[in-house]
Amino acid sequence: MSEMIKFLHCADLHLDSPFKGLSSLPEGMLKRLFESTFLSFNRLVDIAIQEKVDFVIIAGDLYNSGQRSLKAQSFLKTCFTKLASHHIEVYIVHGNHDPLDGQWVALDWPKNVHFFQESSVQSLYYEKEGMKIACLHGFSYETSAVTDNRTIHFPEKQDDLYHIGILHGQADGYSGHSRYAPFLLSELLKKDYDYWALGHIHKKMDLHDEPPVRYSGNIQGRHSGETGEKGGYIVTLNGSEASSVFHATSDIEWHEVMVECDEVEHLQEVITLCEKIKDTYRNPHKGIFLTIRLIGSTPLYEELLDGVFLEDLEEILREEDAEVSFVHTVSLKNDVRPAIQDELSIKQSLFFQDIMKVLKDERELETALSELKTHRTARKFLSLDEEDWEDVKKQAEQLLLAELYKG
Repeated sequence: MSEMIKFLHCADLHLDSPFKGLSSLPEGMLKRLFESTFLSFNRLVDIAIQEKVDFVIIAGDLYNSGQRSLKAQSFLKTCFTKLASHHIEVYIVHGNHDPLDGQWVALDWPKNVHFFQESSVQSLYYEKEGMKIACLHGFSYETSAVTDNRTIHFPEKQDDLYHIGILHGQADGYSGHSRYAPFLLSELLKKDYDYWALGHIHKKMDLHDEPPVRYSGNIQGRHSGETGEKGGYIVTLNGSEASSVFHATSDIEWHEVMVECDEVEHLQEVITLCEKIKDTYRNPHKGIFLTIRLIGSTPLYEELLDGVFLEDLEEILREEDAEVSFVHTVSLKNDVRPAIQDELSIKQSLFFQDIMKVLKDERELETALSELKTHRTARKFLSLDEEDWEDVKKQAEQLLLAELYKG
């Protein structure tokens, strides 16, 4: 295992993502957003070539759905052909978004592209100058819902080649994504592989350092819940040592920022604070979608409950220009608290605690809202996602505090 190897690990390209719920964006920004996944992967290809990697690993969900568009497939073929011209191999598994039972145009792929075409674990060798250097193990989803643990089918390392596992699935104990191809970290470590290239979770994270067991995250944030830098890892394996460098390639980043309003006494100060925050996020090389959350205890609590003011402020903080360095406020959330001197004693009151118990207990909350859900007008406002419900609960708590303080 003396031969050093270098590769790119990325996952969750989600080409052709529809970016739902963003149709109100300025046309230029929306167009740029639709192209962002393509641009991000193109940048990764360029980095792979610059870094002179031996191969590229894509750990699932190249496409956003089983119906792969001709545009996305043709784009990937062009990228892979470019890699082939630099003698770089490509190893691909398909995940829950682009399973084997999907629909696509049967293109002739370059010879450097190796698909894991089976739902059972396959082992493919990477060779350099006719010698086997590494063995890559993986499987593709046969349907969009693979819910069984398949780590038992990955063979244990038995020789001195580099062994790399490619797995699109969810680590036990991690919430926030559908529980597909679940696994335990301990099960992966038993295989004695040199690297585990994981996909499915859209956040880069290391589950283990030696050997590396890693989610590369997705290559482009698609909504306000997918914040921060997105891209892929250049990984070097040299004997028993592993090193890696993350490369951020997304054209647009999503961020959420808290704006402290504790010392604020005038609404103009709120506007100024938000505008300063926007300037700190401006990046000459990419666009930024920003969620601004107003927090803290402020005497302006009543004024900030004014929906008209918040709507106007949100409009002021938006940008219409789709230039490279835009900072566009996609959402302004109000989590400020009233300036209450004896807030702790109010929170300790039985009345306050009883109401908060209802808010935090899903069954009790469902019972409390049951009549509203049958009301023709009210029910239209109750079809909220989990994040919106949390915002409503926070606002309800602050309103309750304010009303109890008034007496």
